Amino acid sequence: MATPIGTNEINSISRRYIFPTLVDNVYRSNLLFFRLNARNRKVLQGGLQIEVPLVYTRFAAGGFYQGFDLLDVSPSDTVKNAAFDWKQAYVPVSVDGLTLIRADSPEAIINFLSFYFENAQTELAEILGGGVWSDVVSNNKVIDGIKGAVDDGTVAATYGGLLRSSNLFWKSTVTTITPPLSLQTMQTLWGNVTEGARHPTIIVCPQFVWNLYWALSVGGQAFPSQPGGQDEQLAMNGFTNLLFNGVPVAVDSHCPANQMYFLNEDYIYLFVNPRADFNMKEFREPVNQDAMTSLILWAGNVVLTNCARQGKLLGVTS
Repeated sequence: MATPIGTNEINSISRRYIFPTLVDNVYRSNLLFFRLNARNRKVLQGGLQIEVPLVYTRFAAGGFYQGFDLLDVSPSDTVKNAAFDWKQAYVPVSVDGLTLIRADSPEAIINFLSFYFENAQTELAEILGGGVWSDVVSNNKVIDGIKGAVDDGTVAATYGGLLRSSNLFWKSTVTTITPPLSLQTMQTLWGNVTEGARHPTIIVCPQFVWNLYWALSVGGQAFPSQPGGQDEQLAMNGFTNLLFNGVPVAVDSHCPANQMYFLNEDYIYLFVNPRADFNMKEFREPVNQDAMTSLILWAGNVVLTNCARQGKLLGVTS
């Protein structure tokens, strides 16, 4: 006898056996999304917007003194706030009645839902992976992505509500190179965005640019080997990488073409809301269709708090 699969059982099967794997795989699907989730994930309960304080200048007073010298105790305005909107993403999972009839057994429904959720997983990974690299200005519904965040005002004149032309500390170092790519060019940008121990923690590029770096660092050796090894966390999760100055150089397929980003992840955060951190809604049946639909929801944003410690190379074509 066939076992009917109702809405409640579909919810139970999906959440218990299928959905946790989907969430894990989405987070691991794109390099930068994976790194931000692993290193700098922040759960924010709510609020009108995501607001972060920025130290933008040194104190106006302070210094050495001797004996009865008068001390300047004037207050210093050293902080500005940047504000970021919540961004939302979703993927629908819809099932019609005829499909449920054909999959009317526990084994069949699990197989069908597994296939369906794999497609949803791929779609959600593409949506979020692309969003992390948005330019900030083309679509105000999309994540405030790295292409616009790591910028000198050419792509995104305003970031986090602050005009870059009026806030020079809010600019990144952008260098357009004359090909070919060289280790010296990379080192120059590295030095420009480094201050003391504050230096890039990862270098991200598309596959074509990574191939150029591979040829510089590995391809010319008589006995090719990865210089200095590789980042073990990335390697264990399937992300091939080489090292430059001890930090990984790795591929993100959503990274803009012919560009290379020098990112200090100590200042890049992935904010998520617990009410929509891959939250799966109950399957619901519309009144005028023999079908049921669920939604997978995500809400959050990517926030960069120190633009000056970030940089990018443009024009990396050969």
